[in-house]
Amino acid sequence: MYTNLRHRTLRTAFLTTTLLATAMGAHAYAQEAKPQDNTDVSDEQVKTVIIRAERSRAAATSPSKASLDQGEPQSIVSRPFIENSVAETGDFTTIANITPSAASAGSNNGPGFGESKVTLRGFKDGNYNVTFEGIPWGDSNNPTHHSNSFFPASTVGAVIVDRGPGSVGDIGQANYGGNIKMFSNKVADDFGVTLRETVGSWNSWQSVAVVQTGKIKALHDLAGFVNIQMNGSDGAQTYSSMHSGNATTKWTLPISETWNFTVFAMYNANLWHVSDNPGGTQAQTALYGKDFALSNDPTKATYYGYNQFNKHTVFSYAKLGGDLPAGFKLENTTYNIYYDNTTNTATNLSSADGTSNSAAAIGAYVTNSLTVNGVATKAKPSNPNDILGYEKLNHYMTWGNITRVNRDFGFGVLHTGLWLETSSTNRHTYDYDATLGRTVFDNREKPVCLVYNGVTCKTTSTDAMLNYKSYEERSSWWQVQTFADFEWHVTDALTITPGIKAVSMKRNVNADVIKSPRMAQNAGNKNTKTLSNLSVNYKLAKNWSVYGQFAEGMYMPDIAALYVINAASNSASPSLSTNYQLGTVYQSHHVAVDVDVYRIDLTNLLAADSAQNTYINIGKAKASGLEGQVSYAFDNGVTLFANGSSNRYINAVTRMQVSGAPLTTTGAGALYHHGQWSGSLLYKQVGKQYADNAQAIPINAFDTVDLSVNYEFGRYRIKAQINNLMDNRDLTGLKTDKTSALLNTYTYLVGRNAQLTLIAKF
Repeated sequence: MYTNLRHRTLRTAFLTTTLLATAMGAHAYAQEAKPQDNTDVSDEQVKTVIIRAERSRAAATSPSKASLDQGEPQSIVSRPFIENSVAETGDFTTIANITPSAASAGSNNGPGFGESKVTLRGFKDGNYNVTFEGIPWGDSNNPTHHSNSFFPASTVGAVIVDRGPGSVGDIGQANYGGNIKMFSNKVADDFGVTLRETVGSWNSWQSVAVVQTGKIKALHDLAGFVNIQMNGSDGAQTYSSMHSGNATTKWTLPISETWNFTVFAMYNANLWHVSDNPGGTQAQTALYGKDFALSNDPTKATYYGYNQFNKHTVFSYAKLGGDLPAGFKLENTTYNIYYDNTTNTATNLSSADGTSNSAAAIGAYVTNSLTVNGVATKAKPSNPNDILGYEKLNHYMTWGNITRVNRDFGFGVLHTGLWLETSSTNRHTYDYDATLGRTVFDNREKPVCLVYNGVTCKTTSTDAMLNYKSYEERSSWWQVQTFADFEWHVTDALTITPGIKAVSMKRNVNADVIKSPRMAQNAGNKNTKTLSNLSVNYKLAKNWSVYGQFAEGMYMPDIAALYVINAASNSASPSLSTNYQLGTVYQSHHVAVDVDVYRIDLTNLLAADSAQNTYINIGKAKASGLEGQVSYAFDNGVTLFANGSSNRYINAVTRMQVSGAPLTTTGAGALYHHGQWSGSLLYKQVGKQYADNAQAIPINAFDTVDLSVNYEFGRYRIKAQINNLMDNRDLTGLKTDKTSALLNTYTYLVGRNAQLTLIAKF
């Protein structure tokens, strides 16, 4: 646990070092210090999208807006809204949540001080791509995302949410449900320094320093920025402190008039006390409140010392772009993604009465082996009252290259590209006796099966060293996507863009033991698919367009398809989505409106065949809905907005809503910017959903109201925020227990919280 003195010492050292570096930088570059405001991004294509989307006052001042040029439903959130209205400690889910059909409860430990998930049209995390500067990232066992592991809000210049597969040039292995695209802050032309100091609820704090070098004439106009962020919090939940550090830098170098070189690198570290199995039972909530998570009692599985995440990540790329002969343009990006998370956690934190450990939480087999002559035994635990725990490692390294070659023919633009990516992963879970320490292994696992007769194990391993390993595996993938489309400007008003993409992914697993069934596994699979795409945009007037899209999306079978006895018998192929979408965008000086309808047919949903212990494609689902957003800008600096969606996502057989898919989303609010004052009052509701596929466990709609007020004076700005102004503590999630309803666990909205930030620009 960090003390308040430790916090103050770190902040003082951090800001002192930053100011010294700033002073030396200013002297070295001998440039006049000018106020800088990262209200844009550097990527020229994205910059054009944002500028075109903000041609009217109403669109420019709205928190989320569409583009008159888009070919599918899309929402753009630019830097001014992030600066003025998003929690300083937030992440990309905090930003994306303001858009239609996006639904997130946020972190129940406070904004940015825990992981949060967001759904798009009901599609859960992992069923859509998340990219940064066009590079897809996510876990390597399946493409899910950890919101606080990369890219805190201070490093994000803009977010674009595609509610659909996007274009064929939008790469990733899960455009099945859409895309959330992030972009970095811009590299400024002039020297500048921005310092941000935040304090808030639960002893939360954050310090951010950004140094923009401006163009350095002596180095051929090399320019870049360094963004350093540190934060910490005791956490909204009990004994759930978290501390993080992030260093981000980006540099651009014009090699010639038509060639540019860009490098970007980010390092992030998180250390926090949290369980791998979060949520409290009804009894625990009744005794300790909705903020209960961990305790300071070493005799309980909830002891904070037993539950800790330690995570380190790196994201970097190098991009070279310029003109080729015959009018072609090249952009080549090589990237690397590193992720290392070591989780130490108690096995089960639930309690039926709120005070005692559950039966699943105690009883370690420290000296007893579960194997006698190769046969599983029913031996009693040698340490019956000790707390069970485990170490979980997720470690992967990903390398990739994206090559894009484009050609403008005047009447249209040809886009072509090739994406190559390889990834290497090491994952394991080791059981131990938490009471005795993390190095005392617990041999509680069943023996590893050596020989199967059908689905029945005939021979088991006598290697007792495997009995503390829930699983230990190494895996890899190699994926290739080639794509091409032609943006045909039929007339000044009509644009038709047909496209095609070929997808190939090969995955291998080499495991000493997989979790279920318990066996060694050395297997692989390869999946290929060709996807088509057609979008049309027609300008009814300069400020009014209609559009339509037919697009195929896919989700590659994740690694679970290889966790079977008969991996060679798998018939699993990519899950597919066929999207039909129609919409319109209208913008005037005072009004911005966009509305769309969609229908999605989903096939090849992955399901387990328990009889043959393989995975097959049997499922089908259907999604349909109506989405829209509208804003009105007054001449006095006030903008009113509202957005919403009706989202039907049903199993095609049962006709019931898929679990975890909200039926509606609603957003509304007011923004103000005039003179030295700016602010926002934002409302977001996530509609009713179900915690199960039988619609037996409803989770009612929940909502929040967030208030932000900014006052700027000279080089300084004060930003005051209150999140969840009405202190709504509604239920947001429920996880059922197979043994007893008393052990079901529940999560709730985080309570009212406040942040105060001082921003200085030099």
